[in-house]
This record gives sequence, C-alpha cells and structure tokens, in this order.
Amino acid sequence: MFFIDSYVNPTLLKLFFGLVILLLVNYAIKFVIRVRALPPGPWGLPFVGYLPFIRQDAYNQMTELAAKYGPVFSFKCGQFDVVVINQWKFIKEALANEHLLGRPKGTAIPGVIKHASLIEMTGEPWRQQRRVALTTLRDVGLGKSEMEDSIRDEIKSFIELIKSFKGKPISISDKLSLSISNNISTLLFGHTHAYDDPVALDMDHVLFKANDVVRYFNVVRFLPNIASMIIKLKLFNMVDEHRKKDDNVTKDYIDGFLNEMAKRQNEKDSTFNLDTLPRNAALFYIAGSDTISNTLKWSMIYLVKYPEYQIKIRDEIKQTIGLNRQPENVDRQQMPFTMAFIYETLRFSSIVALNLLRRATEDTKVGGYSIPKDSLVIFNFWSVHHDPNLWDNPEQFKPERFLNEDKSKAIKPPYLVSFSGGKRVCPGESLAYLQIFLYLVSFLQQFEISAESGKDISAERAFYLLLRQKIQPKLIFKSID
Repeated sequence: MFFIDSYVNPTLLKLFFGLVILLLVNYAIKFVIRVRALPPGPWGLPFVGYLPFIRQDAYNQMTELAAKYGPVFSFKCGQFDVVVINQWKFIKEALANEHLLGRPKGTAIPGVIKHASLIEMTGEPWRQQRRVALTTLRDVGLGKSEMEDSIRDEIKSFIELIKSFKGKPISISDKLSLSISNNISTLLFGHTHAYDDPVALDMDHVLFKANDVVRYFNVVRFLPNIASMIIKLKLFNMVDEHRKKDDNVTKDYIDGFLNEMAKRQNEKDSTFNLDTLPRNAALFYIAGSDTISNTLKWSMIYLVKYPEYQIKIRDEIKQTIGLNRQPENVDRQQMPFTMAFIYETLRFSSIVALNLLRRATEDTKVGGYSIPKDSLVIFNFWSVHHDPNLWDNPEQFKPERFLNEDKSKAIKPPYLVSFSGGKRVCPGESLAYLQIFLYLVSFLQQFEISAESGKDISAERAFYLLLRQKIQPKLIFKSID
C-alpha cells in the first residue's frame, strides 16, 4: 500500500493546493465582477439559484419583482444569469438590440438531438433557415389568395361539425385545435387531415400535450445536463414519405427543405439536414396552430362573459357583409369593432406572456443596465399589456380602447406585442390575424354562443409555455336561423 506522506514531495503538495486556492479566488473574483455588472435582483440558493422560488404565474411574479428591483432586473437560474426586461420603453430598445438576437446555447426543447431547430438557432444559420422557410412558405401559399380560400373551406367544414351537435353543450377545444392545425398542415405537409384522422390526433397529442407539461421555468430548460437525458422529439413519418418522391416539385415546406438540403449536400456542417427538418416542422406546426387556437378559445370565453360584445360584433357583421357571405380579409377594414375585439383579446389574454428566451451574444446595455454576454434575456410582454401607464384600467376587458375618436377605425399601437417584435418577430403574424378574423366572424354569423345553463364561465389562467385557460368550458352553439 502507498501513502501520500511517503511518496509526495511536500513542496509539490503546497504548490498544488496553492494553485487550487488561486483558481478558486480567480473564480470568486470573476463571479463577483459579473454579479456586480448584472442588474439588481433577488438572491437564490447555491447551484439552483432563484429557480425553486419561481411561481406558476411567473409572468405576474416578474411584474412584482420589477416593482421591487426596477424595470430591468436579474437572478440566477441553475447555471445561467437571467435578465428580465419590463416596461415598453426598455423592451422596445431591447427588441432593436442586435446583441439580443441569440438563443440559449442549450436546446430550448428537451431532447438529445444534435441539431437545433430554426427557432433555437443564432446568427448566420438562423438567417439562412429563416430565409429558406419564408421563401418556401410564400411559394406554396403563405400570403396568397389561394391560402385564404383554403382557410375558408376549412372553416366551412368546421362549422358543419359544430352544427352536427345540434346546440348541445360541447367542448370545442381539441376540435378547434385540429381545424387550425389543418391550415398550417397545408403549408407544411401539402394536405389536411380529417378531424378523426389518427395521424393528426397523434401529432396533436405529442406536440400539444408535451407543450402543456413543460413550464416556462423548469429544470429541463435551465439545467441542460438534465435535459440531455429527456425524451427525443417524435419524428414525423411525412418526411420519409416526401423523400420517396422524385418529382422535385415544391408543394410544401418539407419539399422546399429537402430541395435546399440536396443543394447543400456537400457543405460541411450544414444545418439543412434530416435532424433539423422534423424539429422545424414540429415547431412551425405548434407556432402556426397553438397561439391561434388559444386566442380563439379565449375569444369564446370573452364573448360569453361579455354578451354585449357578441351582439355588437354580430350587428357589425350584418351591416357590412351580412350573415350569408363568408368573410374575407379585405372586410377587416370595414369592421373596426370586430378588429378592436381581436386586439383586446390578444392584449387581455397575453398568451405569449413571456417571450421565448433570448441570449446576449455580446456584452450590451439596455436603458443603462448592463447585460453580460451569454445572459439569458426575458421580455415580460404581460407587464406591457397590463401597464396602467399605457392602458386605461388595464384589468378591464374593453375593446373600445382600440377605436379612434369617431369609432370608425381600429388602431393597433406598437406596444401591442402579441407576436413579439424586431428581427425575431413571428413570421406568421399576418396569417394569424387572418385566421382569427375569419374564424371569429364565421362563428358569429352562424351561432349564438353561450354557457351551459346555470354554469359560470371560468377565465382562470394556467401558464405553461403559453398562457391558457385552466378549465376548458363546454359551450352551446345555437344556430342562427
């Protein structure tokens, strides 16, 4: 047996321990310097930081912390420094900051897949993926009249489905999600699904249910070493089906991606690969469905809770397009109150209460506050949408706030940031507004919407990645004769 005392030079031991102490002191100095550079904020615990103290209603908590520490504050979450930006003045500045366009280096979605999706990328890979995605989606219908026609056809089918229940109380949550998903499926996969199609039901189950159990602040997001042990995303069979085709015709996003991948097959470290494609498709599917369907679900809640607005919108419909002609995008200009109701639904519900995490790619400043490189950055959109300095009685649901003085026009202020802003603004914003308008008007052309007799409608919120209804109510859709 060997003993350290016998075989290790005491001088070497002293040098070793001296070096360890020097490294620890150096780490401590750098830690203190970085902490002092960060905006003020609450302290947490060793290793996990403030993570154990974050509530489920994190959007409210961030607003409360801003009142205590200032509009820009910070805290530690796991191994990351997190900077939270509140108030429109500072968020507006941050949205225009080139150094705050990055995404976290660890994957934003649980999994052990090597490549990131477009939404997780930073720099040139993100720009390339975004350019190809937008070009392809526009080529296959985004922003074209054919897309609007396709949405109206989908709405017809959905209206018939609702009518089949003959005024009985129903929960339209899952059915509405599938209907909205069909609109993005046309662009992504080149086809729609029946409401009972097992493929569509499976995709919705995998994507939306997984989305429901991942909270905005959690160990998976802030401790990437744990994230590497979590499930992989399910890959869509549609990718393999598209690869079997050899016609080189771009009919949907998957076709466009595969064509671009073929062009770049000799590029080293290209992000156009069979790992990135299904991740992009999954995220486009969620982004193109979940936000819109949840906005419409909240609108149903508000139509029932405030029936006077339901009557007012229907009166506007009668005065402009009537109850028989399907609405068109151009009708929005002639329906200011309907648009004001949509804007207020987006503001009041604030579905995207906290933005998808950003990362500072360089040391930078916002409003004089220092944000060190690699800090994670959160924009508190909830605080903007409920700021009494921007909105009169922000906790009151009041569509009229968006109308001009003579009520002839709905005005969307720049601080209604439901789809983020700057270079990371949601590319599907125009499609989202189109669908929300067409579905809402079509519903109120065909139905009077009410709650079950003797039951109240709950507007209680549940915050995961999006702000949803905690309870999905059953509603009565009475056909208008």
